[in-house]
Amino acid sequence: MDKDIKNALDEINDINPFATYLCDSTLSRVGGWVDTGSYVLNAIVSGSLFGGIPKGRVTMLAGESMTGKSLFVQKILAKAQQEGLTAVIFDTENAIDPEGAARLGLDIANVKYVPCISIEQTRNALFKFLTAVKEKKLEGKFIIAIDSLGNLQSELELARMGKDSTSSDMGTKARAMKSLMQTCTNLGAVTQTTILCTNHVYDDPSAMFPSIEKHMPGGKACVYLPSVTVQLARKPMKSDDGKTTDSDLAVGQKSYAGIIIRALTRKNRFIKQYLEGEMYLSFANGLDRYYGLLDLAVGFGIIVQAGATYALEDGTKLGYYKVWRKDTKLWEETIIPKIEARIKQEWVYSNNEEEEAPEEV
Repeated sequence: MDKDIKNALDEINDINPFATYLCDSTLSRVGGWVDTGSYVLNAIVSGSLFGGIPKGRVTMLAGESMTGKSLFVQKILAKAQQEGLTAVIFDTENAIDPEGAARLGLDIANVKYVPCISIEQTRNALFKFLTAVKEKKLEGKFIIAIDSLGNLQSELELARMGKDSTSSDMGTKARAMKSLMQTCTNLGAVTQTTILCTNHVYDDPSAMFPSIEKHMPGGKACVYLPSVTVQLARKPMKSDDGKTTDSDLAVGQKSYAGIIIRALTRKNRFIKQYLEGEMYLSFANGLDRYYGLLDLAVGFGIIVQAGATYALEDGTKLGYYKVWRKDTKLWEETIIPKIEARIKQEWVYSNNEEEEAPEEV
């Protein structure tokens, strides 16, 4: 680089002490991934079956009620604890109980629990905390969860209730939510703090045609400011006698043994967006780590389906799915490595332009 150009660029350092060259920047790099408990969810978020949610970034999980949002949060926090991160939970729904969290693997004695009501209260608490993290040089030491954004109210709403006002909100909540998300995005990156948010979704009643993309409380900032936004949907799953899932019906349950959770990446800064995958949440056994891999394997051509039976791409017969679906050795040594390789090839952004050959004279 030309010396004068370099000196000119270095002047920026006096204005912004975080300025550096991209090759040296820690803020531009993801410092790792936190496992979600599902191979498929890991893959569509990070581009690897062995990834998860990005460290030092904001991830949004949005879905209707009973799509496992709080469960995913607690499982991710438990995994982060195992990797040495300290967990902080901002709870707006009283949805996280100590016993349930402990069953999911959380060390509840080392989780800072913060009940909150208003958007501004949550934003200010995060600002003070993350500023202190920066001042004390504790970057990369924490993971924060906000569960959920949809239940937070603005201070103006609370003030109006105190005055018995029936005035409607004119965008105050959306502006406050945008400020909260900006604080999470900016200070989260500077302090390398992993932030996980949950939110609700709803259909737009004014839309002429239904859309696969649902609306969220708090405005568009909840979609475009996180590094990754995952939309979740569900459908009840009947017991199928072990053909695709393992689960036990509790007394009083007649048919449904769990739910299928379908995930869609509405935004992703790391790999291609609008990727879809399925997970199975058993009411008896919890989240199935492997569920959804069959669809990926068939989609990539690693496994070939012929009616009700399957075979590997080299012609090796596997038979009915229920016969080999719990063959851990087959999955871990043969199928999963091939899926991982295809994901790396097909889901990442890359420059595929080829240099044109020079014309012959």
